[in-house]
Amino acid sequence: MNKFQSKDPNFKNKIRKRLSGQHFMHHIGFDLSEITAGKIVGEMSLEQIHLQQYGFLHGGVSATILDIVMGFAAYTLMPIDKGVVTANISVDYLHPGDGETIIAIGEVEKSGKKMVFTTGKVFVVKDGVRKQIASARAVMAVIDTT
Repeated sequence: MNKFQSKDPNFKNKIRKRLSGQHFMHHIGFDLSEITAGKIVGEMSLEQIHLQQYGFLHGGVSATILDIVMGFAAYTLMPIDKGVVTANISVDYLHPGDGETIIAIGEVEKSGKKMVFTTGKVFVVKDGVRKQIASARAVMAVIDTT
């Protein structure tokens, strides 16, 4: 059961609308596969444009998709007139990313009036086996959007 409730009953449609303006996400082929209050899951097929010189997922791609899922997870809990921006992010790389599919999960740990604390994980799927390759923590600052 989800421990969070959105303050905006239309949050899923609002996020899907915002996705149309996420040109970088479209460029790298990253798409959100699960949108719930306080949790976002995104996936993409691992392609050449995502790799660094040794053939593993580039750390910048991992950090970017973590920022996306954690930011959107925080955004799901915002009232209609509020948004979030990343105030701080820390990414730990656990293993090189080598596989067919990348999955990123962002979750809210604690939501407040001025800050939202989130965590994230990135997994690679290779030959049907899922392995965590990175984890992150971020603080999202709540902003007024009016």
